[in-house]
Amino acid sequence: MDVLWLDHLTMLSVAVLAAVLLIAALRLFGIRHVRPVAERQLAGDGGYHYVIHPTDTHRAKIGRFSELAATASGYDCVAELVPETSKARDVRIHVVVEGATVGEIARREVRSFMAAMGGKPARCDAVIVAHREAARGHSVRLDLDWPPRLS
Repeated sequence: MDVLWLDHLTMLSVAVLAAVLLIAALRLFGIRHVRPVAERQLAGDGGYHYVIHPTDTHRAKIGRFSELAATASGYDCVAELVPETSKARDVRIHVVVEGATVGEIARREVRSFMAAMGGKPARCDAVIVAHREAARGHSVRLDLDWPPRLS
């Protein structure tokens, strides 16, 4: 009887260890699957000309995505543009990829985006590009028509 109990305990221990190793591997390699929440789609022309240059706080997140790139052109993804209004009525639009904020829309262009999005989150296709010159770092390129509009 003791041997049967030991076998179940061993199997349980192996299952827990396997689950912990799987979680550690997924976090280490940055593999996440977060579905976009925004229902509205911004129109794009396939050119990926709108560039988001990240601040220092966003560089590590973007670097993680660019390491996952399956093609030489970069990491293909869906970017969500999420408006945020502070108490001082300062409006910002965060660019979010797979749940991680990777940049913001330039302040001078926020009004155009807010008009197109109607103040609600929207999504568009994007690619995260690692530049050949290390000094330039990474950038996020959005597939958008200008001026922005819903598709």
